Amino acid sequence: MAAKQIRLKFNKRRIAGFTGNQLKMIAFLFMLCDHIGSMLIVNGMLYGQNPVYWNMALETSEGQRLYFISSVLRTIGRLAFPIFAFLVTEGAIHTRSTRKYILKLLLFAFISEVPFDLATREVVYYPEYQNIMFTLALGAMSVAAMQKASKLPAIVKLLITAVFCLAGYLAKSDYGAMGVLMISVLYITKEERKAMLVAGAMIAAVESIDYACVSALAFALIYFYNGRRGEIPMKYFFYLAYPAHLLLFWALVYFTNR
Repeated sequence: MAAKQIRLKFNKRRIAGFTGNQLKMIAFLFMLCDHIGSMLIVNGMLYGQNPVYWNMALETSEGQRLYFISSVLRTIGRLAFPIFAFLVTEGAIHTRSTRKYILKLLLFAFISEVPFDLATREVVYYPEYQNIMFTLALGAMSVAAMQKASKLPAIVKLLITAVFCLAGYLAKSDYGAMGVLMISVLYITKEERKAMLVAGAMIAAVESIDYACVSALAFALIYFYNGRRGEIPMKYFFYLAYPAHLLLFWALVYFTNR
């Protein structure tokens, strides 16, 4: 059941809250901040993949300034994943075909892997770390499995969550077990909105403890979700924009650092 539209009074104006598409765009912009900081500045301008040049860059005042900027951008970027996790939970619940939804996530996970490895490691394939789409797909699988086990005891849902968290850990995907856990818990607590927000914020805080727990703030935006998809069609925007911007960022670094 779609969440009731949230309306708040602020300066005598009515605010309808965020649609799913608006939240998706906000999350994508946060992710861009993270990737600009890590891929364009750290890997690009500071030559992060080359230890010699990296150390030389950090010894300069300009290098320190750029590193500070990248740290700020990466901290802002921590707000992206909780929103994506929430939207995947919503998508898995409300999709007409859970199987097609998961297959779509997996398809773009494989499509995005080479661009992801090029942008993050400057190699065609890096087996030690996989892109975020695999984490989202595993989270959607966890939700789908729990939906089928909805009439079984709660312990079964916990076991399902544990299995898919282990899969996220073994897959070495971005956000890994913690990412899958967040999606699973958002589903388990979906009937109690306050419990969902608190549980999600707690997991996000633990996941981003190295960034002052800033990811938890994403749930302040999720609080204003109005349960609507939005009028502007953006069904495939993120799926296509994700690998496309990774390729673009890799190309910018590759051709400017040669």
